[in-house]
Amino acid sequence: MLAGEYDPPLAPQRFAAGYIILSYFVSFLGSLSTLELLQRRTSHRGLYNWYLLLGSSVTMGGVAIWSMHFVGNRSIVLYPNSVGTDQLQLAYSSTFTALSFFVPILVLFLAYLLIGTNEDVGYIRLGFGGTFAGLSICGMHYLGQSGIENYRSHYAVNYVVASIFIAVSSTIGALAIFFILRKNFTNNWYKRALCAMILSGGVSGMHWCASVGTRYQLRGDSGLNRDTRNATVIITIVLSVFVCVLLLAFAVVTSRARKMEGIRAQKIVLASATFDHDGRLMVLPDGTLPIKEVTDCFEEKSFEETLGKSHPVFHWIYQTTRNWKSLSGLIGGMRQHLQHYNPNSHTADFVEDYSFVFREMFCIAAQDLADGTHRNLDDLGVLYDEIITTGVSVSNMIPGKNSEYTDVEAGHGKGKILFLIKKVAKDEAANLTSTGYRFTDISNVLEIISRSTQVPKETLIHHLSSMKTYNSPERMLQPGVHVGCFAVRANVNSGFEILVRVDRQDSLPTAQLSMSALETRHIKFLKENEGVGVGRLLSDMGAEGGGSHSLQALNDPPFVDSLKEALESLSDDIGDPFFADSVLVPQSIAVPCQITPENDSGVAIIIVFKTLMPVHARAINESPKMDFVPFRFFSLQQRCFPYSVDDDVHARNTHREFSGKAADVQKPTRTLSKRGLRDSLIPWPNSGHRFLSPGSSRPSTSSEKKLVTTSDLSPSTSLNPFASGGIMVSQTVSVEHAEAKSPMELQPMGPSSAITVKDNDQEMPTWVDILFKAVMSTSPGQH
Repeated sequence: MLAGEYDPPLAPQRFAAGYIILSYFVSFLGSLSTLELLQRRTSHRGLYNWYLLLGSSVTMGGVAIWSMHFVGNRSIVLYPNSVGTDQLQLAYSSTFTALSFFVPILVLFLAYLLIGTNEDVGYIRLGFGGTFAGLSICGMHYLGQSGIENYRSHYAVNYVVASIFIAVSSTIGALAIFFILRKNFTNNWYKRALCAMILSGGVSGMHWCASVGTRYQLRGDSGLNRDTRNATVIITIVLSVFVCVLLLAFAVVTSRARKMEGIRAQKIVLASATFDHDGRLMVLPDGTLPIKEVTDCFEEKSFEETLGKSHPVFHWIYQTTRNWKSLSGLIGGMRQHLQHYNPNSHTADFVEDYSFVFREMFCIAAQDLADGTHRNLDDLGVLYDEIITTGVSVSNMIPGKNSEYTDVEAGHGKGKILFLIKKVAKDEAANLTSTGYRFTDISNVLEIISRSTQVPKETLIHHLSSMKTYNSPERMLQPGVHVGCFAVRANVNSGFEILVRVDRQDSLPTAQLSMSALETRHIKFLKENEGVGVGRLLSDMGAEGGGSHSLQALNDPPFVDSLKEALESLSDDIGDPFFADSVLVPQSIAVPCQITPENDSGVAIIIVFKTLMPVHARAINESPKMDFVPFRFFSLQQRCFPYSVDDDVHARNTHREFSGKAADVQKPTRTLSKRGLRDSLIPWPNSGHRFLSPGSSRPSTSSEKKLVTTSDLSPSTSLNPFASGGIMVSQTVSVEHAEAKSPMELQPMGPSSAITVKDNDQEMPTWVDILFKAVMSTSPGQH
C-alpha cells in the first residue's frame, strides 16, 4: 500500500467499531432528510423551492457528509498499543474545518440545481448532477484531511481512485432510483429510506475506503488541541439532533395527513382539479389533491332531497362558480356570520336557514382553497357537474351513468367531494409549481387520490378523465347545422329530466348536417312541416317520386339527403323507438359552438325534434351514449356561459340575499386559523384574501356574447339571430313553467299567458324553457 521508509515513521492505527456504526447512522439521517426535502421540490422558481434546495444541500453536505466524516475520523486511534497517547490523536485546523463544511454545501446546491425538478427524469442532467454530488463527498473528505494540523497524510492512489468511484456511482444510483420513484409517485417512505441507505452507504464506503488507504506521519513537535476535536464532535451532535427533529416533524405531518384523509372522507369537501396545457393534474408533493372542508354533512329535509344536480343549492353553487364576481366583497361578512351561527339554536326553520349557511360555508371553503393555491377566486375554476361520493369501500357505483341516482343504490357513502375545474396556461402552471405544487399524469397519482378520498379507482379515473376536457371548446358543438332531440320525461321522484349525451351533458343529443347554414327555402320547409314526426319525415324523404308536397317544392336533394342521414344517425345513437314519434319544431335554435377559421360566429344551428317520453321507456336507460339530467339543472346550464346577461342578475340577487346577514366587507382582513404542520410547509401569501383582480374577466372560448340581445321580444318576433327566424338563446322574456309532482299530472299546460316581461332582477328564460312549454302544450305524435 504505502511502502518505503518514513522519518518519522508512519503512525500505527486502528478503528473503533462504535464510531464506525455511529458515523453511518449520522450519514443515514442526513441522507434521509435530504431526500425528504428534495421530494417536496416542485420547481426552480419561488422562495419555497429555494428554501428546500438550500435545506437539502445543508442536510446532505453538513450532516450526511461533513458530520459523518468527523464522527468517522473520531474512530481512528493512532498508536493504539502505546500508553498516554491522547495528545497524539488527530487535531484539526478551525479554518479548514469550517471551509470543508461550506464547500460541499455549495457544490451540492449547484448539483441539485442542475438535476432540476422536472417530472420527466433527465438522465444526462442526473448523470452530471450525480457526478458533482459524488465529487463533493470526495472533495469534502480530502479538504477535511488537509485541515489536520499535527499529522501529514499519505494516500494510496488505488484507494483514492476506488473511493471516488464508490462515491460517484452510489450517488448517481441512489438519486436515479429516487427521482424515478418520485416521478411515478411510488416513493413510499420505506423506498426513500432504501435510497437513503444506498446514498449513505456511498458516503461511508468512500470515507472508509479512503481511510484504509491513508497513513499519518507526525509533524515535528505538533500537539493536539483536544478542545478543537471535542468541539467538532459537539457540532456534529447538534446537527444530527436537528435532522432527527426534522425527520420527526415529517413523520408527524405525514401521520396527521393520513388521519385527516380518513376524516375528510366522511365530510363534504371542495377539491381543486387543475390541469395544465398537457392535461396533467396539479397535486401536492405527496400526490394528493388540494382540498378544503366545507362542512361535516349536508342537512337534508328527506332522503330524496340529497345534495345533487336536482337540488337548488347545487344550482346556486354551479352558477356562482361561473360568475365569481357575484361574491365580491361578501366573503368577510360570511365569515363573521358563521362565527355567530349556532346550529343548536335553530329548531323548525333550521333547514331553510341551513341552505343559506351551507352556501356561505362553500364560499369560504372556495376562498380558502384559492388562498392555499395562491390564486384569485375568479381563477379557481368552475364547478364540476357531478358530486362524487367518498368513503365508499367497494366499487359498486356505475361511474358516469346516472351517478346521482346510483349513489342511492350504492348505499350512500359517508361524504361528498365537489370539484372546481380549471385549465391553466403554461405560465400559470409555472407559477403554481413555484409555490409548491406538481403537475403529473393522472395515472401516477390515481391510487394515492383513491386512497386519500376513499373513492374507487374506477370511479375516479372516469371523472378525472372527464374533467380534463371539461368546459373546453373541444366539447362544444362544431359550427354548422345540426338536428337535435329535445326529449323530456317525468322523474319518479319529482320534476322532469331531459335526455343528453353522456359525454356532453350540457347539450342535446345531436347529429350534424353537411352544411354551414340554413337558407330561406330550408327555413320555409321547416315551417311547413311543423309537428311532423321523425318517422313520417324519414318515410317521405325515402319515398319514390319526391315524397310530400313540401319536399317536392323544396327540390333540394343535397339538403334532403343530409337531413335524412343526420336523422338516421341520431336515431341509431338514441337507440329507442320513441324518437320516431318526436315532432319537428318549426323554429331552429342558436347555441354556442366552437370557433374555427372557417366560422368565427361561435353559433351553431339546431333543428329540434321534441317529444314527451313515457316514463316506462327502458331501452334508453341502457344506452351507453345517452343519459338523463334534471331539467331545471339543464336549463340552468344554458344561462351559464361567458358574458351572459344573467350574470349581473345573479350578482345583484346574491348581494341582496347575503348582505342582510353577511356584512359587505370591501377590505377584509385575513382570519387567522389553526393550520397543521403540513399546511405550514407550503408558503402562504402575505396579503389578505385574493378577491377578484381589478378588471379581471373570464376569457370567452367562443363568441357567445354575440348571442345576447337587449331588445324585448314578443311571441311573434323572430327568435333566430339570423335573418329568418328561430329561438334565441338569451332574451328578456320569461316563460313560467310548472313541473308535475307525479306522472299523473302530465296533462297539457295552456300557453295563454306564457310569455311576460321581467324586471332587471329576474333571470331571463332560455330556449330550453320555451321548448319545454311547447312540449307540455302539445301531445307527441299528433301528426
